[in-house]
Amino acid sequence: MERSTVVERFAAAARRNPIVVDAVFAAVLFAIALQWTFEGRGVFSDAKGLAVVVAVFAHGPVVLRRRYPLPAAVVTAVVAAVASFSFSGTSGAYVLPAIVMGYSAVAYGPRWAGPVAAAALATGMIGPALITMIRSGAFTEPVDPNAPGPLGTLVIIGVVVLVAACIWLAGALRRASVRNTEQLRERARLLEDGRRQEVRLELLAERSRISREVHDVVAHSLSGIIAQADGGQFAAKRDPQKAVEVLDGIATTGREALGEVRGLLEMLRDTAPDDDADGPDGAGRPQPGTDDVPALVEQVRAGGLPVLLAVTGEPRPIATGSGLTAYRVVQEALTNVIKHAGPGTPTQVGLQWTADELTVRVRDEGARVPVPVPPRGGHGLIGMRERAALHGGSVETGPHPDGGYAVRLRLPLTP
Repeated sequence: MERSTVVERFAAAARRNPIVVDAVFAAVLFAIALQWTFEGRGVFSDAKGLAVVVAVFAHGPVVLRRRYPLPAAVVTAVVAAVASFSFSGTSGAYVLPAIVMGYSAVAYGPRWAGPVAAAALATGMIGPALITMIRSGAFTEPVDPNAPGPLGTLVIIGVVVLVAACIWLAGALRRASVRNTEQLRERARLLEDGRRQEVRLELLAERSRISREVHDVVAHSLSGIIAQADGGQFAAKRDPQKAVEVLDGIATTGREALGEVRGLLEMLRDTAPDDDADGPDGAGRPQPGTDDVPALVEQVRAGGLPVLLAVTGEPRPIATGSGLTAYRVVQEALTNVIKHAGPGTPTQVGLQWTADELTVRVRDEGARVPVPVPPRGGHGLIGMRERAALHGGSVETGPHPDGGYAVRLRLPLTP
């Protein structure tokens, strides 16, 4: 990281301590005013002591010109007005702070302060000039040879107005620069807040996706294992060989679940940005799809659930995320049948392929015997709808008119 220079550090310190900078600036102006006073510039020889007092009161508000621009400018204007019209011959003691405070009122004060400050500054500069010219006899007879005539008076007034306009313009430009800097800082703050919000939303979306994956894998596998274990208890009493087959099925289901959980953990450890190129459900590893639905149905059937699969239309390759969505919906629907209707409930799974849509239907015929009510608060149906929405699809769930419960997924096959 490149180190800042001495000038940059000094500028940063000045921005952090504006009152200190303005105090030094006021001291410099006061020193100039004292020099002009003792040299007789703008100060009559018999008014030097009074000019020093005026200089003290006129330069004091300069310290607060950025913190309190309007009150400080008003104080300086009052001091200058009193000195101009009451103590003539002391203009050299307040002319510089008057110019500085006029600029500060425009640059750091409200918008309406600009024209007011320019008018007050012009009046304050023209007034003493006119008084001086009147006392010197510019408008009376006989005229002082050193006093300016009417034309010279107009030139002086024009110069004063021009100086006031220049001061107002400089203050307005400074005000615009300060306002533009504040807008840029606010825009940068809003962009930073937006970036943090985007990161937060991305993290929430990633957590939601991982939650769906873990729920689908673990809930389905555990439901299958429980159903097979329940069936194995009865099979062990009648047919020991059948019990061995059930135990083998439990072991197979457990190994598959363990493999999928390990895949999820690998996905969490992988930070490569290109691994998510397959869409919102891409995990950087092979994912099950519609081609794996028959194997899923066979696995559930081996666990004791009488389920039939019907495929209509011509299957064709689809996007990885859409195929995973169809697979997970079938998986979750079958898991819900086992949990809510019981492992002996006849169930039908249907995949209907059309030119532009894939429709997945899972329907059970209802519980034949009372089934313990599982605890509420699951997220299976929510996860189905979230998956479908990510790929432009929809999920409809509810009781079937002929009995039982039905789940229907519709996924578009065209962009």
